Amino acid sequence: MDKEFLKNSSRSVTLNITGGKIDSYREKEQTTGTVRVYANGKIGVAGCLGEPDEEKLTAQAEKALELGIPYVSALDGALERTRDNSAEIVPEKELIPTMQAMLDEIGKECPGFAVSNKICLTWESGEYRNSNGRNLKSSGSSLAISLLFQSRGSGNLMDAFYQYSGRTFDPEKVVAGCKTVYDAYNTPAELEEGEWPVIISAGELLGQAISHFVGEIYVSGASLLGGKLGEECFSEKLSFGDDRNSATNPGSFFFDDEGTVSPEDRSLLIQNGTLKAVLTTKNSAAKFGLPVSGHAGSAYDGVPTLTMQGLYVARTADDIRRIVPGKAVYVMSASGGDYTPSGHFATPVQMAYLVEGGRLVGRLPELNISGDFFDILGKNYLGAIPNTLANCCPDSLMVTKLQVTK
Repeated sequence: MDKEFLKNSSRSVTLNITGGKIDSYREKEQTTGTVRVYANGKIGVAGCLGEPDEEKLTAQAEKALELGIPYVSALDGALERTRDNSAEIVPEKELIPTMQAMLDEIGKECPGFAVSNKICLTWESGEYRNSNGRNLKSSGSSLAISLLFQSRGSGNLMDAFYQYSGRTFDPEKVVAGCKTVYDAYNTPAELEEGEWPVIISAGELLGQAISHFVGEIYVSGASLLGGKLGEECFSEKLSFGDDRNSATNPGSFFFDDEGTVSPEDRSLLIQNGTLKAVLTTKNSAAKFGLPVSGHAGSAYDGVPTLTMQGLYVARTADDIRRIVPGKAVYVMSASGGDYTPSGHFATPVQMAYLVEGGRLVGRLPELNISGDFFDILGKNYLGAIPNTLANCCPDSLMVTKLQVTK
């Protein structure tokens, strides 16, 4: 009988911000344990909240085999690996005064903004073991600063925002980033309609298209990518997938929930323009004859399913000026868009800025962007840059040509 054991623990301190002041905080701590057993093509799962009793969970999982849930067992072989990225970011006792001092500086630099939302300091650890001798442990800490800005007197719930995530903290950099957003927001800009380079996050550009990468949809023929596995159907500049590398996705674990470890801790779907993989668990990979992609996740008491810890896009330049020396549109917030079955993408953009000379120069009015899936990621794809134009995050922004209309 094959067996897997998982244990995940997390602890966080979240500060709530209203009117530029920290008005409350919340501490949260959680530990979960899971045992999965496999026999005769079936899976049994048992999970718990709190410190796990492995022997007890194993007995419960073996009993659950009687439910007859089909699942292909394909445990990976022996591997011992531990990663610890839990260095101190801000001393916990100093978290509130440190962050309030930063908020006070933001208030001075951005007097027309009312600041709200949250700051979260998190510690996480994960463990995976199986009966083939695989033993993986990952732990880390991360800081997330998410600030919403309301322009005083506007009457809107939100007019702009700033985000930071990482494993270090530089208050001066955060204040400078907020000031960049403030200055750009208060400088009206215009751009004629047409095809323009658009700077946008992977989540906003590809979030609605992820379903086309799902293995089951791929083999059913309902995916735009049908039959293209192994083909170079995108720009050779593009490498895209799931990010389990804490350098670019703080707080992530380097393995998935079935113990799969990928090169450089990134499970790529597209590599240098070639469709390398589609999203599979070990069960769906065996069922459909597809490669194991390393994208398994699970509830603590559930059967493995598909998940992505974070979207990764390989950078092609460290500065937008190396890709677009002239004007570009930076999409800071877009929602309500989607892809048609034929692959046409369109979305309204609620918050956009004009970029010129490598910096934000002004706020654009609300607009719309559109394009074709294979053009967006193919002939029109220009590259990827650090997410530091306005925010300060370790991930990347994509740059591609899209139709811009008002």
